[in-house]
Amino acid sequence: MLKKCLIIGLYILAAISHTVYRGPLILWMSSDTVWYFDILIFLSALLIAIVPAIPYGIVAVVIGAKYGAMIGACVNIAISVLGAIIMFIFVRAAFSEEGRLKTANRRGIKFFTKYAERNPFFAVLFARLLPLIPAQAINIFAAIMRIPWKLYLYATILGKIPFILLVSLLGAQFLNAPDFKVTIIIISVYGFFLLAVYGLYRNLKWRWTRS
Repeated sequence: MLKKCLIIGLYILAAISHTVYRGPLILWMSSDTVWYFDILIFLSALLIAIVPAIPYGIVAVVIGAKYGAMIGACVNIAISVLGAIIMFIFVRAAFSEEGRLKTANRRGIKFFTKYAERNPFFAVLFARLLPLIPAQAINIFAAIMRIPWKLYLYATILGKIPFILLVSLLGAQFLNAPDFKVTIIIISVYGFFLLAVYGLYRNLKWRWTRS
């Protein structure tokens, strides 16, 4: 609970900072940068995607504001997925079979473990779509559960697209003249999408428990 409150607090602090320092940020984001500065931004974002000192969503908003909604979304998806793959490979190589079994039986992920064994693609997809499990936990879990890397990759890409699009669009809104109504519409559409996904997840969970 404390960790979730901390993450929410970081998002609120980032939103306040973006508002207070909007002028200097817009000046920096709209300015041309040398090529190696862009590479430094990408590498820094990748490092945060692998070892999240701050939520990646904050970084994704900045990238969306800097490079625009479409390019920013593509860059964010590429960085986020690459970070997930790097962590997946590292954990798979580092964890022993004993460590895999201990983690799989930990309280709180037994249900996820059970259905990941039956349908790994949808287990990872729903975990990515619904903000119930931290991204790093999904990366580690998928690796130690020996989920096939192709299924993990496809589910990760599909699962990350909605949230990345959301934060990239919000970032692009920040750079242009902010439209409160458009922002509310973007967030509302994403909220309804999450409700639909959660309803589908509950329905599938009910069917799985009965079968």
